[in-house]
Amino acid sequence: MYASCETMQLNTFQKHAAQGDDAWIAAQDVNCEKASDVCGQLHLVKGNACFRLAKAGTAPADNYTCAADELAQGLALKQSWKDPAAHRRFQEYLCESLSNLQDLQAGATDEKTLVRLTNAAEALHRIAPGSVPAIYYLAMARLRQVQPLLADMSAADRLPVCNRLKRTLTGVLSMMQ
Repeated sequence: MYASCETMQLNTFQKHAAQGDDAWIAAQDVNCEKASDVCGQLHLVKGNACFRLAKAGTAPADNYTCAADELAQGLALKQSWKDPAAHRRFQEYLCESLSNLQDLQAGATDEKTLVRLTNAAEALHRIAPGSVPAIYYLAMARLRQVQPLLADMSAADRLPVCNRLKRTLTGVLSMMQ
């Protein structure tokens, strides 16, 4: 795709986004994979449309998957942020998409999504370390990591799990103060 075609597609996406036409945007292919602000923005606009559709209850599993994939791609490709709040907001949307997607999954797929959620939460924490969403998603990911261990916890496992839970609780409590 040529740079002018990418820019034209972005302009078209933005027009449809302004009209609230999320279904149209979500149905479009984004074939731009190079590190650039335009390619990154294309994926972010599509990811945001899928996110809104999923939150509205339209095919949540499919649209949260779309949102997670497109937002992650957009965040990876976008090279600069004129508005740090927008960067943070898209990272929060990614965390929420992954969290909600994981709630709809089980087994190996659930575990892969938890890894992605943990990575996204850590990235959000690096972007906005004192923010409530950063603490929330990081704590959620850590709790979900230890949850399977709680049922059959041996004495040897107890100390590392308790330490992880204590660090998580300490982070949440310090944020609340």
